[in-house]
Amino acid sequence: MNTPAHMALSLAVLGRERRRGAWAVILAGGLLPDLFLFLEHFTGRGPLTAQLVIVFNSAVLYAALAALGLALRLWWLPLLALSALLHIALDLPLHATDARAHFWPLTDWTFASPFSFWDTGHHGALIGTLEGVLFALCLVIVWRRCETWAQRALAALGGLVYAAAFVHFAGHAFAGQHWAIW
Repeated sequence: MNTPAHMALSLAVLGRERRRGAWAVILAGGLLPDLFLFLEHFTGRGPLTAQLVIVFNSAVLYAALAALGLALRLWWLPLLALSALLHIALDLPLHATDARAHFWPLTDWTFASPFSFWDTGHHGALIGTLEGVLFALCLVIVWRRCETWAQRALAALGGLVYAAAFVHFAGHAFAGQHWAIW
């Protein structure tokens, strides 16, 4: 899934938490597995960024962080880890040729799914369209939970960012063209 969709899903699923800063923690957890992919976009793929992509996509490490947070009674750490784990749980079945080693450091094994959220050779047109529907549903749920104008502005900004990503996806999936503002 596209990163904004992961973040919206995390907010929809975990966003009932009312503590101050909870939404920021949830959004950070939804972003973390993809963080170094964005860095690679600007710096290129090197050995350090390649290793950081592996580390930040490890379900094993996020599970350990959740357990540590529970043991130390740090409310935000399990929430961050659960958001990242939700991201990984949906990445696992939706990455075909670009699968990650989600069980590192226990194993370097990757699951090459028959489905992809973007690759039309692996049902990407259908899965990507379903992702768009899921994002819209999550945005409605998040919008209804918004209590301040700042939260609504953040939700609207997330919607705009996702719309740009979806236009890019639609260009590739349905027109064979690069429709993007970048």
